[in-house]
Amino acid sequence: MKQLFFILGVLTAVNSVSYNNIRPATLGFEHRRLESVELGEVNYYLTKDSINKQKPLLVYLDGSGSFPLFQKMDAGIGSTVVIDFQKLRDKFKILLISKPGVPFADSVGRDNHGFPVYKTPSEYTERMSLEWRVQSANLIINELIKNKSILVDKIIAFGFSEGAQVVPKLASINKNITHIMLFGGNGLNQLFDPIISARLKSSRGQISEFEAQSIIDSLFQIYSEIYRHPESTAKRWWGHTYKRWASFAQTDPYKFLVNLDIPIYIANGSLDENSVLSADYIQLEFIKHKKNNLTYKTYPNYDHQFNEIITKNGQFIKSIPHLDRVLRTAFEWLDKQ
Repeated sequence: MKQLFFILGVLTAVNSVSYNNIRPATLGFEHRRLESVELGEVNYYLTKDSINKQKPLLVYLDGSGSFPLFQKMDAGIGSTVVIDFQKLRDKFKILLISKPGVPFADSVGRDNHGFPVYKTPSEYTERMSLEWRVQSANLIINELIKNKSILVDKIIAFGFSEGAQVVPKLASINKNITHIMLFGGNGLNQLFDPIISARLKSSRGQISEFEAQSIIDSLFQIYSEIYRHPESTAKRWWGHTYKRWASFAQTDPYKFLVNLDIPIYIANGSLDENSVLSADYIQLEFIKHKKNNLTYKTYPNYDHQFNEIITKNGQFIKSIPHLDRVLRTAFEWLDKQ
């Protein structure tokens, strides 16, 4: 539900490239494309090496929105790619996938509040859905296996934010995936998140119980419309088409996860109130089904992007980024699998 957007001040892979030269090749990727009747054109990017060496595959699926994977802004270079791909490429073939109609890199503006602004491509509007993201990744993985481009003994699907909604279903249909890693994702229907938020605000005294119920009643009216028009790309809510919302809200991610027997790693911030509460339910389901293939980690006082939020007397003081440490811990887990 939350859009994922980062300014990259830490990745040497980006810092070493000039502002106007952000292209797949300059960042160490080979641009490839596939054509599909159902999906249209699928553009993807695979790290390239000086020698054609097979490596395990790391499939990276980013967060929501129609932003390019890399963005040129007045403040610097932004990206929805949170991993240090320059470092990880020594161990893995890294796969990035552009969403339908969205370029690899482009200029992105900012609104009066400092939020990123980018004109949504028409193809994204018409095609974007959970099914598009799942099937495009599935198609590419199978193509790479068929062409013997990767080692098949370790194929990792990594999802951040919306990407963490995509990976569970992807792993349920592509049995070649051996490990999954999820960050800032949900366990339940995404449409439950605003309901949780309204109830929490009322319990904290931020709004009255009457205000909370009014919000929730209006949400259910919107949800009824979304489910009545699940293919609509003209009707929108919270920046997404009804088609996008309906596709992601057809099932709960935990139902896919609990049926997997591969190693699963999940991390959330405790202040990411929507995601963490429904993600907590995943752990409960694994306990209920007596399954031990889940590693679940919650970081107290961390938000959706794993910034530690410091407050005093209920007032915000500062945020401290810890994403690098969170990812380092996750990849240490992966090394042991």
